Amino acid sequence: MASNAIISLPSEVIMYILENKQLELSDVINFSSTCKTLRAIVNESNKLWKTKFFQRWPFLEEVYQTSKELEGKIINWREEVKASVNSRKKLLYHLSLMSSKHYKKVPFSNSGFKEYDSLVCPEEGAHPLAYYFLVDELVSLIKCPVRSSNLTHRYYALIVVRYLRQKHLKSEWEKFISLPPKQQTLECGAIIVAQWSQPEKHISYLEISSKLDSIAEQTKELLREHHPKHPIFSVPKETFTFWKNNIIDDNQWNVSDSKQITNALCTVLFKKLGFHGNEQMYYSLENLFIDRVLENRHGIPITLAIVFESVARRLGIRCEPVIFPSHFLLRWRESYDSESKNIENFYIDVFNGGQFLTKKNCPRISSVSKCPLENYNIRDAASAIEVVTRMADNLELAATQPDRVTRVRSAFEFRHMIQPNDVKTILHLVEMYAALNIDLTELVKIIDNMLKNPDLMSTRQAVMIISESLQQYQQNLEPEIQEHMHNIPKKRTPQVKYAIGLIMMHRVEGYLCVITGWDACYMRDKESMNEVYGEDADGDLEQPFYYILYPESYCYVAQENLVLAPNPQWIDHHQIGRYFCKFSDTHYIPNEESAREYPEDEQVRNELIAKFVKK
Repeated sequence: MASNAIISLPSEVIMYILENKQLELSDVINFSSTCKTLRAIVNESNKLWKTKFFQRWPFLEEVYQTSKELEGKIINWREEVKASVNSRKKLLYHLSLMSSKHYKKVPFSNSGFKEYDSLVCPEEGAHPLAYYFLVDELVSLIKCPVRSSNLTHRYYALIVVRYLRQKHLKSEWEKFISLPPKQQTLECGAIIVAQWSQPEKHISYLEISSKLDSIAEQTKELLREHHPKHPIFSVPKETFTFWKNNIIDDNQWNVSDSKQITNALCTVLFKKLGFHGNEQMYYSLENLFIDRVLENRHGIPITLAIVFESVARRLGIRCEPVIFPSHFLLRWRESYDSESKNIENFYIDVFNGGQFLTKKNCPRISSVSKCPLENYNIRDAASAIEVVTRMADNLELAATQPDRVTRVRSAFEFRHMIQPNDVKTILHLVEMYAALNIDLTELVKIIDNMLKNPDLMSTRQAVMIISESLQQYQQNLEPEIQEHMHNIPKKRTPQVKYAIGLIMMHRVEGYLCVITGWDACYMRDKESMNEVYGEDADGDLEQPFYYILYPESYCYVAQENLVLAPNPQWIDHHQIGRYFCKFSDTHYIPNEESAREYPEDEQVRNELIAKFVKK
């Protein structure tokens, strides 16, 4: 009776109900399976499938809006749903195999991810937008609350999304540098930097651009209050769009009108919105990412300058980025024509509230002995590519601050992307890969191609030296641990009191940690022993030692220095998922690989938790 009532409704009403955000895609599919009539109504509504598609995967809407692969094509949204679901299923299947394949491989070689290439390659049958389907799924996995997610899948999702994102950005970078210089805007280069360094985040051009648009609109509102007759208010929308997407040749206004705009922009940016230089945490990575700068409203000179220039350009003001050894400033001229070259420039110090500087009022910067503006006209404006290269310098410096290998490696690989023939960068990569036992095959190909390139004859000798070092490193690389090696179970001895997954407290330092493995007695070299006991200490090396993770660090600790934590807590470490699949408040549950390596630990762990840990 009820089904007959539904069928009797006009199809438009049924569609209106099904488009409700409260109904998920699975609800629509289940609804359509109830009878032939409803199946026909649902399947024939392209609008319904499009609506549910973007309700389910909202971040893909921008992709479809800007996709050149689908430009001009009529899209069957029901088929798009199928393609997206199938791509995600294949991804999850490969992700489920990651732990068994890579449990003992840290860090990872890019060659270990080639299986994912076919999932995003249209030539191998993948959907043209499969890359975006997969990244969207991986980011969703990463964003799930850690306490309710599969930690192992999340751990490998971070690694896979980094591989896919950075591989994709290499092609995006090639597109960017092939654009005419006037279309190489600073914010586009900055977005590539942010996307490369934060692969786990959705950072879109439209989102960044809309925030810059908003600052420009606020500037126009302030301008309207104080200068309602300013000629900017008669500019057509198409002109603003052109300024937004192109480096303009000159200010679009006379000197007086230009100064009114720049004064309003400084008021909005630095006083109303509170953008400022972050002196306390100058070397923090977040100061380098344009999305974080726009969110937190603080940064370093180069990122604040990119924000200022991007907004000023939207308002018809030209500012030139100028790179100084100890600072980064924007240069503004009253006019950029050839007759104005000898007129003194103004430099905008965005790190210090947008001050307009000349060599007469330039402050000493970073204790330099000479004013950086003394020879004010000798420095050329930096191109967007040169600005990104300067950002790469800062990226390398900032990445070394927390001493995270992944960040340093990412910074070197970014440098190599933007300067593929830089010998120093390749040498850094060779040394890092060799030290980390990472596959050197890709670097060998790069070196071989450089030796064959007649345009690189000036660096041939240096490249040959690297090639010789590379061959030597390859001979010394340890063979990859075979899959069966990590299946050899470790046998407990009576002396081993604790088990993997237990949350412990360091008896001396007081920090909480989690056990990821153990040795029945000391099994490391003398250098590591000095780290544990100090050079003059005689520690008991016959007692068990434990591999532990504690917030963003790790250690090898003697059993005598550990005690069960009476109030267990989550341990914040990026490698938690390598060993454990779930956090259960009192302990971590080992994943299949860890459990297989320590098969006798489960009983000990359960007994200790039941006896000593408060629940």
